[in-house]
Amino acid sequence: MSASVPDVNNDQTRVRVSITARLIAALAYSIPALGGAVGSFLLMNLFRALRTSETAGIAAVMNGMKEASLPVTVSLYLAALLGFAVIVLLVVRMFVRTTTASPPFWFFAVGGVLSLIPAVLFWKAERLVIEVLSPGSSIAAAGVAGVAADLSRLLLSSILAAPFVFIILVVLSVLPFKSRPRPKWGSLIVTILIAMVFIGTAIAVPFLIDGPKRKNEMVSLPADIHGADDDHNIDKETSVVITLTADNKLYRRQSSGDPNKAQNADTLISKDQLAPAIESGLENKSPDNRIVYFKCDVNASYNNVLQVFEAIRKADADRVGLVVVGKKDEDDPYQITPLDFEVHLPPPPSEQDPVLRPNPLFLLASLDRDGRLTLNNENMETVFDTRKLVDRLSLVFKERENNGVFREESNEIEKTVYVKVPGSGKYGDFVRLVEAVKLSGSDPIFIQIDDINGP
Repeated sequence: MSASVPDVNNDQTRVRVSITARLIAALAYSIPALGGAVGSFLLMNLFRALRTSETAGIAAVMNGMKEASLPVTVSLYLAALLGFAVIVLLVVRMFVRTTTASPPFWFFAVGGVLSLIPAVLFWKAERLVIEVLSPGSSIAAAGVAGVAADLSRLLLSSILAAPFVFIILVVLSVLPFKSRPRPKWGSLIVTILIAMVFIGTAIAVPFLIDGPKRKNEMVSLPADIHGADDDHNIDKETSVVITLTADNKLYRRQSSGDPNKAQNADTLISKDQLAPAIESGLENKSPDNRIVYFKCDVNASYNNVLQVFEAIRKADADRVGLVVVGKKDEDDPYQITPLDFEVHLPPPPSEQDPVLRPNPLFLLASLDRDGRLTLNNENMETVFDTRKLVDRLSLVFKERENNGVFREESNEIEKTVYVKVPGSGKYGDFVRLVEAVKLSGSDPIFIQIDDINGP
């Protein structure tokens, strides 16, 4: 009975906490803080370089962001490795008699949380950039310049936080305090959890911050399209954008009206309201900017599309930008570059020349109800294989170039092509036909919207 009393007293006596265990843990937790600061510094340098570059695209920005993320990811793995060394040390100390106590659990919890602050600020900055680059997001219209102040604040805070975290960890490591020498199961569990958080975060972040994506699209746009033109005016809040869904609902994009907000809203509109709305949207635009951008679901009925084209023509507009999604490749790996085909609407029949004169240069690419293609009644296979049509038109244009066949009252080679699709068709098939005509080198492309079921 008397022999057990000293053991109880020894268990209740507080002894100095091991500085070695604290220093190793502080070193492990300092590494992610340093990695977050280095990543933020690299990201700041990236945006400085982009200010002087006029050719850098989204792919270049994303590559730069991935390079900036590398120090953060590597630092998390290194911290986890040192964290396992701390775990081993704590386990050993639990079974070996020592003159010092293991650090309490709160030391590891505080250090683990502090170590992630610079990295979290860096990731918030990256997410903000990706949000800006994602078409359809609430802040995309403002561009990087619109969030420059927030980006600078986040990155600068990340860089400045790193030395403060390091100083706090060092102070906690050398600050003299005491604890009971008994096994610290809580410290071991917290240390294991923090090491797992480091590894899990390093694995998950590249998937969470993978790249910009199209957002808020109410329709399934024609995708994997070749030959469309870049047109960043599509995303401008001043542009006239009309959306037609597969179930024949019409929307007009409108700006928020608040200069401090870049968010645009798609407002439901009737077909009767469409022409006046377009006319109002184009009212103060110069002739070069009088274009209506058209977002349409691939499964929309072409008959409904024709009604939209007719409303656009009634609004005294003849240029339409068919918005599409490009092919995923090195130039546009995220398929978010604003692309469109510019097509033209012919004047109403009453304004056309009433005298019918045969035109030997006239080219009409048609799609029938069965998906077959023709060029001036010559068979061109189907809309699912447009190579023959592309090759035939390319040959026609090459012959005209060799023979000096110019467009009337112009110094340009005559490459006008009319496109005709039956009302029973789908919008997706119509775009495939326009794509083929565009790839052949045709310019301009006119959409035949009158007498589409006639000869």
